[in-house]
Amino acid sequence: MDQAITDVGASLKDRVKALVERLRQGGAGELDAEFRDILEDTDPFQLERAEEELSAEGVGRDELMLLCDARLELFGEVSEEDETFLERPGHPVHTLMEEHRHILKFMHGVRDLASRLRAGEPADVGDRMMLAEADPFLQEARKHFQREENVLFPFMERHSITGPPAAMWSEHEVLRANEKELLSLIGRQRYMDHHEFAAALECQSAMLLSLLNAHFYKENHVLFPMAIRVMDVHEWNDARKQSDEIGCCNFVQHHASLDFAQVAVGEIPKADEREIVLPTGRFTVPELEMVLNRLPVDFTFVDDQDRVRYYSGSPDRIFVRTPAVIGREVQNCHPQKSVHMVQRIIDEFKAGTRDQAEFWITVQGRFVHIRYFPLRDKDGKYQGVLEMAQDATGIRKLEGEKRLLDEQ
Repeated sequence: MDQAITDVGASLKDRVKALVERLRQGGAGELDAEFRDILEDTDPFQLERAEEELSAEGVGRDELMLLCDARLELFGEVSEEDETFLERPGHPVHTLMEEHRHILKFMHGVRDLASRLRAGEPADVGDRMMLAEADPFLQEARKHFQREENVLFPFMERHSITGPPAAMWSEHEVLRANEKELLSLIGRQRYMDHHEFAAALECQSAMLLSLLNAHFYKENHVLFPMAIRVMDVHEWNDARKQSDEIGCCNFVQHHASLDFAQVAVGEIPKADEREIVLPTGRFTVPELEMVLNRLPVDFTFVDDQDRVRYYSGSPDRIFVRTPAVIGREVQNCHPQKSVHMVQRIIDEFKAGTRDQAEFWITVQGRFVHIRYFPLRDKDGKYQGVLEMAQDATGIRKLEGEKRLLDEQ
């Protein structure tokens, strides 16, 4: 075995590079016990990051696929499909674990299909349907991660549990990137050689399946038991209601609500008809709520202590929000890879060196314009941040002019 592979002081990237070189020279048949131990002792998400670094440095895709083939041979049958449910049907944790099983089952199907294609078997109607269903299935599966990020994680943070949710969210980002690569590959199928496509599909689906197994295992054995231990029945009742607003994945049964206590933690009392008087007019609370929810822009208000105080409740929100985020530190509302940028913007707002920040990204085919503005009182003192997100897809397509009554 190469010294670079066995040297525990070497970086993971260097050790992975040595593994790839060894496989290039001897093939997957060189899997001895020491080689197996290295792969088994490496977190799949760390391995994924190391491969990304090597790819950025010019290591070819064919070489990285040798490592993927090795993982397939070692861990092809690893699965968390047979986990014992931690809670009864209807409990948010039960639903999440049930979704785990279905997601893994689907990905096992894709990987097995890829293996058959690579072995030279022709694709039948069922195989083509499975590939066609990959996009809608994985799109639907995003609800699983949205409920964790916007409901479960905020409730856990109320109990000062921040590390595990942050780690899981970082892994969500890796999973999303791998899902995107898989769907892109399937979309390019018609332009690829059959064998090339089958080999790439087997590699990509096996990697995603490996990552999902590792992630779900951590959730089932660490994250969920931790949440069950600290959250009381009232919080689970509230979490169930907020989870239902996002929705469970349509490939699992929607169980009836459990007999939780009916008083929800943090429930906002109904607004009365007293007016809010402003310098340029006045609203009742229901009127103000209607106005804010009707504006074609998502609003989020973060106070001067970096805590989320308000979000607009438009039914067409671009980004998912739930009442669980109220009072949550805004840094915990973003994946770890972007927290440093959020913090930098806030710090510059507080220091008075920045007056706005704007971004534009594509979200599920929509061109989204995002802007942040510092809020200051009449004396110029920093009071928080206003975040605005707008679907600008249609706006970008406008040309010429349209007068007020032109549509008649």
